[in-house]
Amino acid sequence: MKGSKIYLNRIFQKIGFDAIEDKVFEQLVIARLCQPSSKSSTKEYLLSYFDEDVNLSKIYRYLDKLHNTQQDKIQEISVEHTRKILGGKIGLVFYDVTTLYFETEKTDYLREKGFSKDGKHSQAQVVLGLLVSTGGYPLAYSLFNGSQYEGYTMIPIVEDFVKRFDLKEFVVVADSGLMNRNNKVV
Repeated sequence: MKGSKIYLNRIFQKIGFDAIEDKVFEQLVIARLCQPSSKSSTKEYLLSYFDEDVNLSKIYRYLDKLHNTQQDKIQEISVEHTRKILGGKIGLVFYDVTTLYFETEKTDYLREKGFSKDGKHSQAQVVLGLLVSTGGYPLAYSLFNGSQYEGYTMIPIVEDFVKRFDLKEFVVVADSGLMNRNNKVV
């Protein structure tokens, strides 16, 4: 597995993720590429295949750090890498939505009951909107209140993405259920 780790590190660097000088970030990205799984399984995978013993608490704490301080930088790197791959232009984006539920009935400002794509209508959930490029390169995502109608999630993500990354002309492809009258006008 050492040979594959060298190869994966080169890809990590070629994308530009080495600008985020954080070993846990690197370990999580490489583990996700090789074997996407739970955080606990990620810890076991890193130990078994790369002889890297990462404390599970450190992984969980890192997720807060990622969200609070590194998310924008990682997105910038991802978008710039995608532009390079696509010849400098992002002309086509795909948007989709899913729901993620929690094994609890407790709710808060983000986790609320709503229409669940998993049939878990009695569980607290969030709505996740994802914008990807041709080839499936992730460009942007956002979490919405679990009771949010998915048709209202697309415009905020697309408008923010256009503003932050200066997109001029592009096409958005989405399920017909997401394409209400307001979404088609923009």
